[in-house]
Amino acid sequence: MKAVLLKGHGGFEQLEYREDVPVPILRAGEVLIRVGAAGVNNTDINTRTGWYSRSVTEGTTAGAAATGIRLCGR
Repeated sequence: MKAVLLKGHGGFEQLEYREDVPVPILRAGEVLIRVGAAGVNNTDINTRTGWYSRSVTEGTTAGAAATGIRLCGR
């Protein structure tokens, strides 16, 4: 199955696209869904950059906030 894995806090370099992630084995009462599309919101980005971590003591996205980030080739 395809997936984007978060390897740790940081920028895009912490995201890893994979096509070899095993399909989960279902247990009783669980279902498997096929995702056709997904979105990313500010909470997803803040979690990836470590915004909510107590170990973060300074801004991690100041440069991106000042210059903007281009996503999806736009």
